[in-house]
Amino acid sequence: MNLKHAIAVFLIALALAACGAGAQTVARVDNVTLTRQELDQRIDRIEKGFAQQVGTGVPIPSRLDIERELVSQFIDQQLTLGLARQRGITVSDSEVNNQIEQFRQRIQMGGGMSLEQAIQDQLGLPGESSPEFRLFVTYFLARQKLSETLVSEADIRQRITDEVMADTKRMVDVATVAHILVTTEDEAKQVIERLDKGESFADLAKELSQDPGSANNGGVYENIQRGQFVPEFDKAMFEDLQPGETTKTPVQTQFGWHVIRLVSRGQAPALDPTNAQAVIEQRIAQELPFEQQTAFERLLRSEREKAIQEQRLVEPVFPTPTPEPLPTIAPLPTPVP
Repeated sequence: MNLKHAIAVFLIALALAACGAGAQTVARVDNVTLTRQELDQRIDRIEKGFAQQVGTGVPIPSRLDIERELVSQFIDQQLTLGLARQRGITVSDSEVNNQIEQFRQRIQMGGGMSLEQAIQDQLGLPGESSPEFRLFVTYFLARQKLSETLVSEADIRQRITDEVMADTKRMVDVATVAHILVTTEDEAKQVIERLDKGESFADLAKELSQDPGSANNGGVYENIQRGQFVPEFDKAMFEDLQPGETTKTPVQTQFGWHVIRLVSRGQAPALDPTNAQAVIEQRIAQELPFEQQTAFERLLRSEREKAIQEQRLVEPVFPTPTPEPLPTIAPLPTPVP
């Protein structure tokens, strides 16, 4: 081999090495890889976004912490898209476009940054029109759709309806009570003295009570169930007093000193039937997303373990993370159903 040929081979080898270094794989799920170059570009964008917040009191994560978060996001995204494909779940271009507009509206309502800025500074992606961001939105929607298949609204509605309607038939102890809340025991004793002299309980409550929830109503709370108030107050209502009686000595709680009058006591449904439907809808709105999210996370953990066992997932080993809570990398709406 002559010198000229040797130099040519050497230059080719250097070029190949450079290409290999640029394409170094950090993580892989099936045949999809996250390269060092892609990851570093995302981290650079996110660090630039955090740099603009220096001096605002926002905690700045380390580069390693950002990398750990982005690798985790990459793995979750690829596993989710794989699960969606396995289950025949598709996301159309029009659905992606509609979701992008929803992101835009939410961010505009928050003020302070554009969608483009959020995508670059918080997700570390090139921008709104980039294939990477559209893939992120596809993942967001696929996660929602997968979650909805795991826990149906019909099942949650039936369970909650059964529980709520049972409460409309379950009888519990209730009391209607009036009280005057003051700061010191001496003030409470003075209230009792004035009541003993014949002054109106309602008038004294309006004049003296420091409880904003009842003072203007003469100190009255209606249909209070056992356990709704602190134990000391509860005991006075349901054990110490008879209807029409007022405490002879002040009752101390964490809120101050009370003079308590029991107006009436009896039984009533745990839930007013007229409020049942509103309670059902409120609970569905709260519990359905939580149940779906919990089921999805369980499925994703299982898929991750399976992918590791089958050697379909390769990920870096990071040092143990710092115990302090770190700021969330992405402020775009979390992919929750």
